[in-house]
Amino acid sequence: MDRSWAETGMVRLTGVLDDRGWDALSAEAHAVVGGARLFERDATASHRDGSFASPAHCRLAGGGPALGALAYDKTVLAALRQATGLARLVPVGCAVVVYHGGDFQGLHTDTVKSTLTVALEFTDVLPPMGWAPTLRAAHPDELAKVVAEYGLFPAGDSFSALQHPRWDGSGAVQGFAGYDIPHWRAPFDGELAILATWSYMDL
Repeated sequence: MDRSWAETGMVRLTGVLDDRGWDALSAEAHAVVGGARLFERDATASHRDGSFASPAHCRLAGGGPALGALAYDKTVLAALRQATGLARLVPVGCAVVVYHGGDFQGLHTDTVKSTLTVALEFTDVLPPMGWAPTLRAAHPDELAKVVAEYGLFPAGDSFSALQHPRWDGSGAVQGFAGYDIPHWRAPFDGELAILATWSYMDL
């Protein structure tokens, strides 16, 4: 097991993508922007699967063949299982997240199907997301209190940030404990940002 997963809830693999693979993913993600559907949530809620949600506004599109092939790639899956020590990880789906000016996601945790959430950014303009590893596995009631005290986008010494990989020649993909660790994205102040994401569930 990669100690970083156990200690920080993050895992990073390098050499997964080459230039051609990255370009194919980027082109595919850009192509679905116009058809992305609005994702909007107005309330704070605790879900039956143990996840937590608060208001959000952005757009979502289903992942295409290139992203799907990466999400279900057996070699990548084997490497992630080894790095996390989660031998029963299985892929459960993929999507493209589109942010326009003012779009955001308040503090939340992903569904129980997202033991490991992986994300790549293709526009090089999206700031790091908010990240609270000190609240790993916190009960939804505790997260509701955090939102009540600090707001949808907490700031302070108790909170940190996580940048998703961009193309830097390393071919890296990076995952995080999406179900266990609360995260959020403050309102985007640019014109367009595109994020590809896929998830694995620990059976």
